[in-house]
Amino acid sequence: MSKITFLPDNKICDAPKNITILEVAKKNKIPHVAACGGEGKCTTCRLLILEGIENCSEETDVEQALINQAHTTSGFRLACQTSINGNITARRLVLDSDDIQHMSFDRQGESKKIAIIFSDIRGFTPFSEKLTPYDVVFILNRYFKRMVGVIEKNHGHVDNYIGDGIVAIFGMNDEKNPAEHAVKAALEMVDEMDDMKPYLKTMYGKDFDIGVGVHWGNAVVGDIGAGQSKKYTAIGDAMNFASRVESANKQFKSRVLISDEVYNEVKDLLVIKDFMRTMVKGIEGRVTLHEVEQIHLTNELKQLEDNQKLSDGYKWNKCSKVDTFESEEQQVFRFNKETILIIKVGDEFFGVDEKCPHMNLSMKGGGINAEDGTINCAWHNTTFCYKTGDVKTWLALSNTEKFMAKMFLKSNKQAVGVLDVEPKKIEIYPTQIIDDFVWVGISQGNQI
Repeated sequence: MSKITFLPDNKICDAPKNITILEVAKKNKIPHVAACGGEGKCTTCRLLILEGIENCSEETDVEQALINQAHTTSGFRLACQTSINGNITARRLVLDSDDIQHMSFDRQGESKKIAIIFSDIRGFTPFSEKLTPYDVVFILNRYFKRMVGVIEKNHGHVDNYIGDGIVAIFGMNDEKNPAEHAVKAALEMVDEMDDMKPYLKTMYGKDFDIGVGVHWGNAVVGDIGAGQSKKYTAIGDAMNFASRVESANKQFKSRVLISDEVYNEVKDLLVIKDFMRTMVKGIEGRVTLHEVEQIHLTNELKQLEDNQKLSDGYKWNKCSKVDTFESEEQQVFRFNKETILIIKVGDEFFGVDEKCPHMNLSMKGGGINAEDGTINCAWHNTTFCYKTGDVKTWLALSNTEKFMAKMFLKSNKQAVGVLDVEPKKIEIYPTQIIDDFVWVGISQGNQI
């Protein structure tokens, strides 16, 4: 039987045919670095063949590719890829005291297929340049709270904050369907941004937007770092590529882009708005990116069949049971891009746009006058007919209220004119009761 002399241990071990050097070392309890667990995905199990290199097996394609990437000299082989058919003498890779401390067969991470989100704020510098640092921190934390809520709701994990950017990972802990949940989260992040804009516009006279990129690929997941700063994270080319996908939003003036890898993973669930071929930094040749409009999760497809129907030019959407309105007479529902407020007045139900057309602030909680058939937007005291959408009163503020509002907005020139917006009807939606559930209709002409 062939034998291996391991240095610096000076230990001679039997090496059965077709058994790798790494397996021989492990069987004989000789510590040997193998960060990938001996799967041929790293070069940390390198050793120097001092004698008998002609007795080593031919280099595998995997080994050759890895050696070409690494800084090696002649005589180095990968223990996980090499077996022997004669005696050899090999020196394990022990270059300094750190190597001695980390001698272990334990895997230094795990290769996983994950989905990665990169998001970045557009126009934040001009937005924040005239604000105090406290205001900037306040706004960022308000923004992050919304985005993190969306990410975690969709089974993702926020990996890092890079300035005003967010890195999130889906599938690190083997959650189901990470790619589709990542796309769903990206779309909902944009919706949250749209929901936040009226607040920013009202408070600061201007707003900002975001771009989101999603990629699906292999990365090494494990504990990175040392001491108290050590964290469970992912590294690899997939992380870098996700950042490039996000950056492409600037070029195409889009908001949510996904890589071709994401598209191929979940294409049957997607509604695609557009696609583009482009050059991406660090990648040879053009890549295909897709602009996403909508996604239906796997577990939502059956629900859609039960909760939607087409009739008379409307897409009817199932809301909630009639009796739930006894305790909550105003309820908000979101269907694709439509956010609808359903209100109960007596025994009837009415649907209106949840956003007031003046500043896009929420109509929920506004006062209902059943006698006049109106709903009031409490933010600026505007009332609408909930049956027709007509404006009944527009910005019915007292002179004192108008003066105080103008003084508040005067600090930012972009906010001037907010109180001078022309009256605009509110969108209304038909409703019906089917099997004790409230349904709301959206005109097919409103569907994107």
